[in-house]
Amino acid sequence: MPAIKAPPFLQRLLRAGVQAQDDEELRLGKTLLNLGSLLFALAALAWLGVCKAMDAGFPVLPALAVPALVLANLLLFAGHRWFGLYRFIQLGLLLAFPVATQLGIGARPGTSGLALWGLLAPAAALLCGRVAGSGGWFAGFLLGTALSASLPRPDGEAGAFIALHVALVSSVLYLQLRYAQGRRGRTREKLADAHHQLRLEKERSERLLLNILPAPIAARLKDSSGTLADGHPEVVVMFADIVDYTRIASGMAPVKVFEMLNRIFCRFDELCEKRGLERIKTIGDGYMVAGGLNAHPHEAHAAMASLALDMQAALRDHSFTDGLSLELRIGIASGPVVAGVVGRGRFIYDLWGDTVNLAHRLCTEGEPGVIQCDGRTFERVRGAFVFAKPVLLMLKGKGYVPVYRLRSPRILATPPLPRPPVRAA
Repeated sequence: MPAIKAPPFLQRLLRAGVQAQDDEELRLGKTLLNLGSLLFALAALAWLGVCKAMDAGFPVLPALAVPALVLANLLLFAGHRWFGLYRFIQLGLLLAFPVATQLGIGARPGTSGLALWGLLAPAAALLCGRVAGSGGWFAGFLLGTALSASLPRPDGEAGAFIALHVALVSSVLYLQLRYAQGRRGRTREKLADAHHQLRLEKERSERLLLNILPAPIAARLKDSSGTLADGHPEVVVMFADIVDYTRIASGMAPVKVFEMLNRIFCRFDELCEKRGLERIKTIGDGYMVAGGLNAHPHEAHAAMASLALDMQAALRDHSFTDGLSLELRIGIASGPVVAGVVGRGRFIYDLWGDTVNLAHRLCTEGEPGVIQCDGRTFERVRGAFVFAKPVLLMLKGKGYVPVYRLRSPRILATPPLPRPPVRAA
């Protein structure tokens, strides 16, 4: 069933005093008090209309004073927007309405149950304010009910029993409302805490996902349920492994082996992040990196060459390797690859293609401490790095392949300053 939409002028009255920076709770409190004020004024007019129809001499004007003040306070609130002042005045007017009306119109038929109107004040306090603050308004209602009972009745009958019924029924209603509001507050706190925990868990999951996958792939994985695979025409791939690591670490405790390998790979990860490259995976003491998946290919080739030299330099620091002399075999190749996510439950981001196979062969067939590059990588970075003379290396499934061994960055000579022209004598 579609919701009934209020007319535009009524919507403006309900939103009177609401500001953009208000949170949802404050916005609801203001709207509820505005609605209660309008409903009270309409109900008071309806009551006065019935009394006037039954008694032509019924004094309407004195009874209209409080409803008129309620509407005036609402309109003023739309301008000054001081909710605390507005709420206090509105609740005070609702609380004073029964006694003020009885004093204004005197003992007339139709006023016997007027004390019940004062219950609107503590009820509104519960709905648009704090639960603890409503107690004073309810006490004021009970006091007003007692004062109404002491006023003379039109038929001369004491109003004690009417006041008793009003007090008992209103007490039940108030306590129910107060209990409901208290439970609502506790439920809201539990929901807020659950939302906070959910947000923390989501952030933790996001961090874990970004540790496994590149950020663009992680974003696509969350939005897609299909296969994630992309072709890249120019990617540089590097494989590195620690020479004889298993034999060297055989005399160490397993925990020490893991701690040192983790320390080495964390350092390699820092170097990758610094160069803007992607660590794809680790296999035992092997380390795989790719560049050009999300960056410009030419920048990635130079970054990869620098990374290989930095990784070698990191292992030369014996304090970093617990005094062990460790060396790397490194193979670098460039060309087209296919990159994608394998699996769903335990997915992994990986690369496929002849370029990947060539980089792996250059690594496994290399010598300790040597960085071997294919011809395509050599052509991309030869102007910025120094290479040894190429050698022909027999690679399984490839035959003899020219291999270029990276030595160091090229130090460009500083051009001499131009000599000033010599003037003719």
